[in-house]
Amino acid sequence: MPWKWSEAKGSGSMERERFNHLSGGAKFNIAIILCVLALVGWGVAVFTAPYLRKARFENRMADWMREYRKIGYDAMIEELIKEAKKAGLPPLTEENFEFEGDVGQESVLRCHYQEAIKLPRGRYYVINMVLEKQIKIPYE
Repeated sequence: MPWKWSEAKGSGSMERERFNHLSGGAKFNIAIILCVLALVGWGVAVFTAPYLRKARFENRMADWMREYRKIGYDAMIEELIKEAKKAGLPPLTEENFEFEGDVGQESVLRCHYQEAIKLPRGRYYVINMVLEKQIKIPYE
């Protein structure tokens, strides 16, 4: 029995037909995954920035604590306030700092402030940051 052109099937396997049939759903799933990854990336970028600034400022606190013997408490705090402005921290005052210790002793310098993270729709997430650096202030 001769065949008719209307009965002819396209070349390819069943897997290809199945893939073409489900391709719309796969595209949707990939789009959802990309959106979730973008949201996670945004969250990581926004919420880790304050902690990176905190770590850098703690290192600057240690540097100025080593200069404590030469410049004194007031000058050290003034320099730290200037460093905080450069680092992009909220405005700090002398009330934000606590210092315990002296030359040749284990000394602790603490700083506390609030960091606000701007979220969509004009909302803010406030983080209470407490920085603490403990070093032995050298004699020389």
